[in-house]
This record gives sequence, structure tokens and C-alpha cells, in this order.
Amino acid sequence: MKKVLIGIVSIVVLFIGFLFFLKLYQPLVAYPSASANDKQVQLVSVGNKSPFGDIQIEEVLVNDQVVPSKVKIQESYHPKGFIISDHFNGEEESKYIFKGLDSITLKPKTDPQKQLDKVNAGAATEDDTIYALSLVHEQSIDRVIIKYHHLSMSHELVVSMVGL
Repeated sequence: MKKVLIGIVSIVVLFIGFLFFLKLYQPLVAYPSASANDKQVQLVSVGNKSPFGDIQIEEVLVNDQVVPSKVKIQESYHPKGFIISDHFNGEEESKYIFKGLDSITLKPKTDPQKQLDKVNAGAATEDDTIYALSLVHEQSIDRVIIKYHHLSMSHELVVSMVGL
């Protein structure tokens, strides 16, 4: 009986520890990539460093928790890259894929830094999907707040645009 009780307690402790780890673990990686129009247009490279589970971006806010004028996510591959623009339906922009936040999930193992390492090593292919948030706002964007879900856990990541 004592061994069974120790086994049950051990399983409960491991389960609670795993849940605690999932809550603290930030699988979303985001880096400021480019800006235009006095930082009113921002491009933020994003990716999922987790080896399993997609990331669903739920909401993107700027500065003091304000909804930006426009927000889309670009999906591309390294030889093509991204475009920075304040509109998403021009002639040049039509060559790129812009999607709404609710229509795309970030696949596992899409950390932008790891993918850049593959490019530098000459190992990147068109199968290596890359993602970037395209943001447009009436004022200069100094901070981007990304709210997302990973493995049914809610997370929030703040990205500073200062120094870009």
C-alpha cells in the first residue's frame, strides 16, 4: 500500500511539474526585423522553437496595449524572404503571402535564428517555412505585445522595437 501511495504522489508531482514547465516555457520567438515610415510600419520575425505543438497567435497589440491599424502575418521561405509595406494588396505585395492571424499557425521548429543558421550553412530549402508579423499603426511602434496559445496554454510575449 505504501509503494502505491508513493507512486501516485510521484505521478501527481511530475504532472504538476510538467504543467508548471509548460506555463513558464515560452515557445514563441520574435525579433524586430525592419521598420519604415518613422517606425509606423514594423516587420517582426516570429517562429516556434518548440519541437512539438503549433502556436496560434490570438492577438497583437502595440505600445500601450493598443490594437494596430493593420496586422497580418507573412508566410514565406528564405530565398524569397519578406516585404515591408504599409498596405497588403499592391502589385509588389501580391507576390507575397499575407494572412490573417486566425488563419495560420506557426509550425514547430521554425525558430528564426535556427533557420538563419541553416541559411548561413547553405542548408536552407524552400520547405523551411518562415513567418513575420506585418504591423501598421498611426504612431511610431515602440513595443509589440503578442498573445498566443501553445498546447492549450495562454502566453504573452513583449518585443521591444527600441534600437531598431
